[in-house]
Amino acid sequence: MKDHRRPEEEPTWASLSPRERALAVSGMTGLGLGVVTVVAVVVLLGVLLVASASRNLIQSDGAGPLFWGAFLCLPCGLLAGIFIWPLRLLLRLPSVPGKAKRGAEMGLSAATTFLAALFVESSTPGLYVRQPWLPALLATLLVALANVVVHHFEERKKRRESRG
Repeated sequence: MKDHRRPEEEPTWASLSPRERALAVSGMTGLGLGVVTVVAVVVLLGVLLVASASRNLIQSDGAGPLFWGAFLCLPCGLLAGIFIWPLRLLLRLPSVPGKAKRGAEMGLSAATTFLAALFVESSTPGLYVRQPWLPALLATLLVALANVVVHHFEERKKRRESRG
């Protein structure tokens, strides 16, 4: 079957054949599942890293609670974000200067991560944590470190693109 569109025209969903639509849907589904898998593996590695670094403080009934903890990171993060949201609204006021706003955003991001980690620790079945603030602090520091590394690579990429 020949495509009668001009090369400069962007195809629309309606102009695609059923076969092309099926290929597009399967490709986007595969891409979405791949992204979800990568995010899940990174979160699971983070949970395992925090659990192994805090092994004197964290006891579990096996490996299952660690997978539950990784699974609960998203809903607990959303719940923590709801609690922090009113403070984020205050930062949108025009009277807050730029540097203070950036610092406060970083602090609120850390507070959200800390609160989410506390929620995960307290709501994961089969996970027993003594002094839960220490593993939550470790998780917060790991997320902050990951943000610094990502920011470094983004800046490096921008510098490379501006030179080339």
